[in-house]
Amino acid sequence: MNETVKLLKECDSGCKTALDGMEQVMSHVSSPTMREELIDCRRRHGELETRCRTLLDRAGEKEGDPPAFGTAMMKAGTELKLAINDGDRHIAEMMVDGASMGMKSIAKVMNVCTGASEQSRILAADLIREERHFHDSMLRFV
Repeated sequence: MNETVKLLKECDSGCKTALDGMEQVMSHVSSPTMREELIDCRRRHGELETRCRTLLDRAGEKEGDPPAFGTAMMKAGTELKLAINDGDRHIAEMMVDGASMGMKSIAKVMNVCTGASEQSRILAADLIREERHFHDSMLRFV
């Protein structure tokens, strides 16, 4: 797999993971402000995912799905954490942790895939910026 495709698949997988996580916690959020922030972040992540899919299509590649086992474990872990404590503060902490992992994951692949196309590197940088924005916006609720 070439470096551009590897980076794009990591970005696509990251967007999907973030979108799934936000969707999973949405019904547990009580703060209207936090709910609006999640809705806005979901919209922006969706736009990034669409950009990523367009670039993958142009490269003749399929979307990058998060590993099925990892996705199942993440969902089960989130459900367990929500069963124990589904307060906004706890949800915000989970979202902050997820955003941190997302930034780290994208940055690692970006740093390894130095030969990836400029468009894919711009997309990855935009995704990291969005994750940082999401991270910082959720800190208000911790």
